[in-house]
Amino acid sequence: MADRRGSGPRIAAAAAAIAAASAFGAASALDWPVFPQRIASTFGSPAAGRLVTGVHLASEGGLVKSSGDGELSFHLEEGRHPAGLPTPLGSLVVVEHGKDLAAVYAHLAPGTASTYLDSVQSGAILGRAGSSGWVEGSGALFEVFDRREGHWVNPLLLLPPLADDKPPIIRSLALSRAGTVNIVGTASRLPQGSYILSADIADPADSPWATGPLAPYQIRLAVDGVELTRKVFDVARGSGGELLFFSGEGLPSSALRTPEGRWIVAELLLPRGRISLELRVEDAAGNRRSSAWTVIVE
Repeated sequence: MADRRGSGPRIAAAAAAIAAASAFGAASALDWPVFPQRIASTFGSPAAGRLVTGVHLASEGGLVKSSGDGELSFHLEEGRHPAGLPTPLGSLVVVEHGKDLAAVYAHLAPGTASTYLDSVQSGAILGRAGSSGWVEGSGALFEVFDRREGHWVNPLLLLPPLADDKPPIIRSLALSRAGTVNIVGTASRLPQGSYILSADIADPADSPWATGPLAPYQIRLAVDGVELTRKVFDVARGSGGELLFFSGEGLPSSALRTPEGRWIVAELLLPRGRISLELRVEDAAGNRRSSAWTVIVE
């Protein structure tokens, strides 16, 4: 198994997220809040009509522990919102880990969330995994928010590497134009023009349930041997009522997936000729898969 932080390009791509852990002095700034780690969603996975800004850990009543030293600054019991509103995250606690890093531990079993506001040490029990709020199964949602930068950080950048050796699966690649979807490899020739390239990607989950298809950590596309785009699920922030994913300007969540659930990789202008396409996908544990295709454009 490869360490996802083991190469220079990946460190550069996730620099903003790693910076959030600078006060801790290491990339693995936090520890897993639930053991064992059975991933039910990854950062960017679809769930309940939106994309996840954390990671769901499946567990039947397991202990949820603090991922690091900090201050337990907030707690909320399902059904007790001050305004009487429903709480999609259910019962939760928030721990301030360091000066600018806040972690949310959500979907706890009712009545188990810690109710004291005091200092906590790494490994302190915060509650039990449950299914409070809007969630597909029993477990806990773990989110990390960088207050200084104003964005959610992919928790898997701050946690010890996953014990996972199963690479993602690339099922197919598609080129879409004017409402027509062409699966690459089945359409022998395509007219020149602008296309939306999307991919059907699956990542095996060692979990009894999942919120939906697990999002990969990184998607890269090379055209005729030259890398055209790289999308890294490192951070997300709210803007104009929508979530923007990826460092820099970011992309709105509505522009990341097709209505059929395929990942939108890039918009391409295809000239006449023979064109090679290579898709490279990496999961949060550093496992990689690549596939290549050739298309004929008339």
